[in-house]
Amino acid sequence: MLSIISSVFDPLGMVAPVVLSGKLILQQLCREGISWDESLPPLELDQWKCWLTDLPKLSTINIPRCMFPQNVQTDLYEHIQLHHFSDASSKGYGTVSYLRVVDEKGEVHCTFSFAKARLAPLKTVSIPRLELMAATLAVQVDEFIRAELHTLKCDSVFWTDSLSVSPDDDKRC
Repeated sequence: MLSIISSVFDPLGMVAPVVLSGKLILQQLCREGISWDESLPPLELDQWKCWLTDLPKLSTINIPRCMFPQNVQTDLYEHIQLHHFSDASSKGYGTVSYLRVVDEKGEVHCTFSFAKARLAPLKTVSIPRLELMAATLAVQVDEFIRAELHTLKCDSVFWTDSLSVSPDDDKRC
């Protein structure tokens, strides 16, 4: 199971929700104390078979990778922003980032940039703590993307629905 889950090549996190669900099955087996050489319990076996059946569908996903509109020169952009959305649940947490570009005509273009998802730890952690972990992950992703886009000047905007992460009473930080 670990070998198959790890074999999904997803450097940008485009299919992170799919990979995360496979990791959740494996984590549940660890919680139940199932050894590496034991047979899977019927419920987890059915979930695993379903996950394996859906895995080939990933090859049909087509996401354009050009981050900027092809007909506009990079130096003609009026405004460039990175928008990071972070969230958490009892099962996991993550962040997804989009590049938002406003061209000289005032047209807005948004493009998927990067995503990262992680399982919640085996030891129970509160949802507010997981929300903070997701927000921290969003900041790390922002630093990573900014390092890769070092020639561009852009603002960063962070979004969360967690009051434990947001400053004051504002939900946007």
